[in-house]
Amino acid sequence: MNVYENMVILNPSLNDEEIKSAVDKISDLIANSGGEVLKAENWGRRKLAYELNRQKMGLYVFFLFKAPSATVKKIEDYFKVFDPVLKFMVIKLGSKQIAALPKEVAGAPAQQETTQAAEQKAAS
Repeated sequence: MNVYENMVILNPSLNDEEIKSAVDKISDLIANSGGEVLKAENWGRRKLAYELNRQKMGLYVFFLFKAPSATVKKIEDYFKVFDPVLKFMVIKLGSKQIAALPKEVAGAPAQQETTQAAEQKAAS
């Protein structure tokens, strides 16, 4: 599975309950498509560089997830018809970018490194 970053700009007029619902729908879509959400952060409302759909502000939400490549197409198709989404971008991370992730976010690779280090200490 590949590791991806996903930045979504949601409509800023959504209330907290609708924001949570939208984030949960996106997370569920990733999980149901065979992926795993490693991190989901709400960055809050920020001013946009230019107007999108007559909006000057946007609600930024960041996702970091592992998923098969077919999942990205499903996510992008969903964003195109999901009304709260103003704009989105999905980026596949390279090996250097994955290595630079914090160990608590990286998930399985960090656990493998810890296990290998423990085995080396036990052998010494």
